[in-house]
Amino acid sequence: MGMRLAAFLTLYGVAFCQERSSLTVESFLLRPIGARAAGLSSMQVACADEPSALFANPACIGYLRDSTTVTVGTTLLSFGRSLSNIAASFPTSSEITIGAGIVGMNAGTITQRDQSGTALGNRTIWQGYGSLAASYRLTETTSLGVGGRLFSASAPDAASTGSGVALDAGVVTSVLDRATLGISIQHLGVMAYGAERFSLPWMLRIGIASQIPFSSEYVATTSATLGTTDTVELPSTEHILIGLEAQLRAGALTPTIIAGAEIIPHHMVTLRGGLALYGESLGRPQLFPGTLLSGGVSFSLPLPIPIRLDYAVARGYTASPLHTLSLVADL
Repeated sequence: MGMRLAAFLTLYGVAFCQERSSLTVESFLLRPIGARAAGLSSMQVACADEPSALFANPACIGYLRDSTTVTVGTTLLSFGRSLSNIAASFPTSSEITIGAGIVGMNAGTITQRDQSGTALGNRTIWQGYGSLAASYRLTETTSLGVGGRLFSASAPDAASTGSGVALDAGVVTSVLDRATLGISIQHLGVMAYGAERFSLPWMLRIGIASQIPFSSEYVATTSATLGTTDTVELPSTEHILIGLEAQLRAGALTPTIIAGAEIIPHHMVTLRGGLALYGESLGRPQLFPGTLLSGGVSFSLPLPIPIRLDYAVARGYTASPLHTLSLVADL
């Protein structure tokens, strides 16, 4: 019996083995926020195009300078848990865009008992944070961003209730007008539970993404002051986006390299997918670790207010699949 139990526990541990970085305090910070990010296996540091960009690279909200944009979303996790978010971006000038958002993690329900084991009722554990970020456009192709986060965690006992602060920073720029390069550092901060303090799981992200249009359209423009004529290429709505991103997480043995692709065959439909090409699995670095694998779809709804509905399905660490649903609206 003892041998069977030992074998069962060993197999159970191997089956649910995951990256060391996921064992840190507030490890839910390492999850992608929003269905587009989830569908690309979190590859978004160079190509985020919605207010939830402030959770990955605050510099990317600088691209949202035409209108106020709002996004809401939720991810259904295993064991009755969920991860929900709401975010918005507000352009204040042609150079500055402000972003704000809230992320809440329902960490599950437990039965609280007294010292004699008598049930006192069910209690829900909550974790989450509020984020405020700003992006400044240095040029038409380069933006800098910085953000701050305030954390809160609630639980039935005081020792499990905590608060914290963190800083994010990022940059996004063009590479030879052919690709976009994004770099960000996230979660530089601490979390306090009672008298104890813990470092939050920081993450360094470096990525590059490029759009390949299905067709090109050119128009002639005339300068109002000089009278000269120039030819301008109009961006194609239908295109393919491909990208690579390296993520180095606190406590991980090696960076995780992620590849993602997004296809827009029609202006109302988008297909996407992503996977980890290299990373940590079962305690060692390897090719195709299987830790990140996802796909998704988006539908742009023909409404007076532009609304995009995003859905993603992804592999989970302890249960698959994980479903994420988001809505993005331009007001």
